[in-house]
Amino acid sequence: MNVSIIGGGIGGLTVAIALQQKGIRAQVFEAAPQLGCVGKGIWLPTNAMLVLDRLGLGNDIAARGLALKGIEIHDLNSGLLQRIDLKTVQKKMGRTTTSILRADLQAALVTALNPGSLHLGKHCTEVKQQANNVRIIFNDNSSVTSDIVIAADGLRSKIRSSLVPDQVLRYSGQVCYLGLADYALPEASLRTVKEVWGGKSRFGYSAVAMDKVYWFAPYSAGVDSPLSDKPTSMLLERYKKFPYPVLDLIKHTADADILRVNLYDIAPLRSWHQGRVVLLGDAAHAMMPNLGQGGAQAIEDAYVLAQSLTNQPSVKTAFEMYERTRRPKATRLTRTAWWLGKVAHVHAPWQRELRNALFKMTPQQISQRQAETLYKVTF
Repeated sequence: MNVSIIGGGIGGLTVAIALQQKGIRAQVFEAAPQLGCVGKGIWLPTNAMLVLDRLGLGNDIAARGLALKGIEIHDLNSGLLQRIDLKTVQKKMGRTTTSILRADLQAALVTALNPGSLHLGKHCTEVKQQANNVRIIFNDNSSVTSDIVIAADGLRSKIRSSLVPDQVLRYSGQVCYLGLADYALPEASLRTVKEVWGGKSRFGYSAVAMDKVYWFAPYSAGVDSPLSDKPTSMLLERYKKFPYPVLDLIKHTADADILRVNLYDIAPLRSWHQGRVVLLGDAAHAMMPNLGQGGAQAIEDAYVLAQSLTNQPSVKTAFEMYERTRRPKATRLTRTAWWLGKVAHVHAPWQRELRNALFKMTPQQISQRQAETLYKVTF
């Protein structure tokens, strides 16, 4: 079998590794002329790490990041709303969440590829399905023919648009600034993800190395809200009432190292495949980042798709098995992440008080159990 993968992000690289380990020839075609990362850091939760363990990559990736011990959500005025004990998760499941630079994760995945299987500067413009194969055309007028095409080309997937032309992106009503601060957190908070909800604005952070902290700053705004040419000043003003170390993290991040993204997802698709083309990761189920599961779901996709292509008697049944296995969880998380983003940004005082009361009334055991259910790998 000859498989072409469009997109050299987390999902594309992982599915290539998984296929190559099965003895399947897999080639990755990435549009960018050199590898780069959208975003600064990423959390690889327990479910992602367990799948990476199956691929023999878990220890290497864990060594490049930090093992986390807890996740905390706070309200700016009311204090702690929820805490997840990741030490308990690790004890039960064998892995905790790894906080890591995206560039370090990408480097680990590229190293695990077969030599010569990653091709840069290959921007796919069209896929033409034929009876027994698919022809991929690139913007340099070159082309390749493959038995199967896996579209791992992200939120704005060109291939998804050709398969499902009526699918539109859903804007969340939030923009988000991402940064990487040269900053050493105190030992007590070094291995904790902390997020503070402040009405229309929130701020979250965790260390990705002993002296580097990844942070994200979403706030409610129109999709056409102007870009700030001085994001540091703007963010310092917007978050001036937030607790330590929020302002320090912003101050220790150069303007050039701050990235703005508008937050979108896509509504669940009718199908993830058509003929010999199949969608993976954000191309299939882009979700809001509120659960920290976007990359993890792409990794789960990659493993299941490789298993299906190996174990099923035809491409059609392999794609059906892949989708049947992965769709329920991905759809549930897409809906939950969208809902959580809305809940986090309620700003009317009565709404915040009601939300906070409901969070605080939820027993710790229930919150812990819900998290552990999310982290389970059931395939």
